[in-house]
Amino acid sequence: MDPSLIKDLKDFKARSIKQPTVEAKKSKTTSSDQPKSKPLSKPKVPKSSYLPKELLQPKKQATPSADYKAPTFRSKHKFAVLAAIVDFMRRRHLQREFEPLSVDEILDRIKYTDISQNDKAWLGNEALKENSKLVHKEGKFAFKPKFSIKDKKQLLKLLERHEEQGLGGILLDDIRESLPDADQVVKSAGRRITFITRSTDKKVILFFKNDRHQLPVDEEFQKHWRGVSVEGIGENDIEKYLVNAGITTMQDSGIRKPQQTQQKRKPNRKRNFKKLNTHLDESTLKDYSQS
Repeated sequence: MDPSLIKDLKDFKARSIKQPTVEAKKSKTTSSDQPKSKPLSKPKVPKSSYLPKELLQPKKQATPSADYKAPTFRSKHKFAVLAAIVDFMRRRHLQREFEPLSVDEILDRIKYTDISQNDKAWLGNEALKENSKLVHKEGKFAFKPKFSIKDKKQLLKLLERHEEQGLGGILLDDIRESLPDADQVVKSAGRRITFITRSTDKKVILFFKNDRHQLPVDEEFQKHWRGVSVEGIGENDIEKYLVNAGITTMQDSGIRKPQQTQQKRKPNRKRNFKKLNTHLDESTLKDYSQS
C-alpha cells in the first residue's frame, strides 16, 4: 500500500478522535412526565430499511356492515356488468384460479344471469374480447395481468431483467395485480429488492438489488462515520461546524436555481415627425430670449 495513503489514514483517525461529536440536545424527562401505568403493548413490526412501510404495517381487517341482510343495489347496465366481470376475474387470478371460464359460467358466478340477451351477446362477442384486462381462449376468458409471474423466483427474474435492460423499476401496484399473495412474496424476497417512494403520487416502485454494485467499506471508517450524530441539525450548521474545525466543505453541492434571463430593452429610436409650418423659414423666425 502507498505509504502516503497510510499516513493520511492515521492523520484522519487522529483528527476524528480529537474533534468533538455534534449531537442534538435531548430534553430531560422529569418524574412527573413519566406515565404511571404501562401502555398496552402494540404488535411488534419488524424493522427493515429495504421494505416500504405499507408492507411492514399489518393490514386492517375489514369490519362487516351492520345491516348485512339488506339487499345491495346491482345495476344491470351492460357497462356495470362488464366492470363486475373484470373485477371478478382479477380476484380469481389473485386466488390462484387460472382456468378460463365461458360467458355463461362468469355470469352465473357473479349472479348476473338475468341480463338481456342483447347485453349478453355484446359481452361475449365484443366487450370481453376487446378488453385489455382479459384474454380470449377458445370461447373462454381468463384474466390478463400486466406481468406473467406466479412466485418469488419469477418476480426476481422479472426485476433482474428490468435492471439489466435499463427499464427501471416496477410499480408495487402492478405486482399486486399480477402476483397472488404479492405482499408476502415481496417480504420474503426483501433482501434482494430495493424500493423508492415516488414523491408525486406516493406510489412504491421496486428495483432489483444487485450485489455487484455494493462497495465494501472499511469497518473502522464506518464506526467513525456513525459516531457523528447530526440529528436535528441543518446543512448550514454542519457546514459552519466543519469550517470552524478546519475542514473544507464541498462547494456547489446544492441544487442551483435557474437564473432568470433579463430581457434586453430595445434602444429607443428617434421617430421622424412631420414638420409643420414649413412655410416659415429660419430667416423669418427671430429669437427673443436675450431681449
